[in-house]
Amino acid sequence: MDLGVVMRGEILADKRVDGRAGRRLATWNTRRLPMRLTAGWTNRLFVACAGWWRGYFPLSGDVVWNPTDEAAPYALIFDPRHWTPIAAVPAPRFPGWRYLDSPPGAEATSSHTAAR
Repeated sequence: MDLGVVMRGEILADKRVDGRAGRRLATWNTRRLPMRLTAGWTNRLFVACAGWWRGYFPLSGDVVWNPTDEAAPYALIFDPRHWTPIAAVPAPRFPGWRYLDSPPGAEATSSHTAAR
C-alpha cells in the first residue's frame, strides 16, 4: 500500500538526517488510522514537499496508538535510513495523508484523504 503525506522542507530534511545518522525508525503522527496497510515493510510513505512529490520511505504495516494525544493519536512508522528519491512530479495539496492508487508520476492518486 502506498500512502502520501505533505511535509515541510525542514521536516523532510530532519527525517533524512535521522536516517543518515542510522536511526532505524521514525514516525508521522496523524488523527486517523489507515485501514489498508499491509503487514510488514511492504508499504511506502511518499512525501510531497513544496508542491512536488520528492520520494518515499519504507512504511511499516504497524501503527502506534497514543490515547493521550487527542490531536494525533496514531503514528505511522517508517524507516528513515532508506529514503528513495523520485523524479519531481507535481503534487496536489491535501491535509494529512492519503491513499495513493498508484505511485506519483504514474496514474492519478485517489481522493481518499484523512486529516492530520
